[in-house]
Amino acid sequence: MRSARHVGTSFITIVIGLGFLLAPGSAQSASDKELWLITPEEAAMASAKKPPDRDLTQIGAESSLGPKIEVLKPPDGSVTPSPVEVDVKFRPTISPVDPASMKVTLIKFIDVDITDRVRGYASADGIYVPAAKLPSGKHTVRVSIADQDGLRSAKDVTFEVIDGRP
Repeated sequence: MRSARHVGTSFITIVIGLGFLLAPGSAQSASDKELWLITPEEAAMASAKKPPDRDLTQIGAESSLGPKIEVLKPPDGSVTPSPVEVDVKFRPTISPVDPASMKVTLIKFIDVDITDRVRGYASADGIYVPAAKLPSGKHTVRVSIADQDGLRSAKDVTFEVIDGRP
């Protein structure tokens, strides 16, 4: 007869194992060098209407006093095949960039935070993903970063991904 402790330990092992199997991104093999930044399910979500221009009197509004954000690839308004090279530069203005403050969001009717998917490709200098898998369609992504004084900037980029297969 098994002890209660042994049964409990086995149950915990099974739960942890299932957690790894069901974790986001677990279907991607270690040899797969492409990263899904946006999943097909997220791309299919309802688009957001363009928000009205913000001013600094609005609660939660972001200023452009923080680090400068330069999106080199994909350029705003571009059409590109997948996989997509992502190259974003952060330039300090007043104080050094705080990489922990970075936030990357897919702009949809309900925004999708994709920060954790790119964090391993980010530094105080920017974000570089050599081959990000993106589904076909038009995407708007917001990159936001603050400096060590807490001044935050944000930049939106809209681009279209086409099927790159011959």
